[in-house]
Amino acid sequence: MSNLLGLNNSTNQITLQNDNSSPFWEIKILLVETNPSVIRMVEKVLEDSSVLHFLRRIDTIHDLNFELKYNKPNLVLSGRTMEGFSAKNVLEQVEMYTPSLPVLVLAPDFNAEMNIQLVNQGAYDIIYHSEIKRLPNEVSFLYKAGLKNRAS
Repeated sequence: MSNLLGLNNSTNQITLQNDNSSPFWEIKILLVETNPSVIRMVEKVLEDSSVLHFLRRIDTIHDLNFELKYNKPNLVLSGRTMEGFSAKNVLEQVEMYTPSLPVLVLAPDFNAEMNIQLVNQGAYDIIYHSEIKRLPNEVSFLYKAGLKNRAS
């Protein structure tokens, strides 16, 4: 259970609330990416949004396995191709450890064949870098649709 800051409207004081009583919500997002410019782009679009989130960045399959086993993210964002591995490898690991965990794949360009393969392998959606502003809406939708509990 996470603790969040909230505003008590009757006293105008900031209070610490647990997630069961808070009007706010927080989603644990695991970003699997090796490209620094993509990492900055994702961080900026999420920071500029109203989505209350905790973003953890990793860049190796070993770290992915650890995060899936012990930190239980609510959502994985994966680059399509990275140094040393790909979204296909990420999807395989997610399927092994937490099969119902949603994975959004971040893609630099349109590649129909590869994107279809990724969706068939379990990717929830493909978000192109040029459409990165869609990301907060996708994250909110997945959370509100009840997928936040599937990783637990």
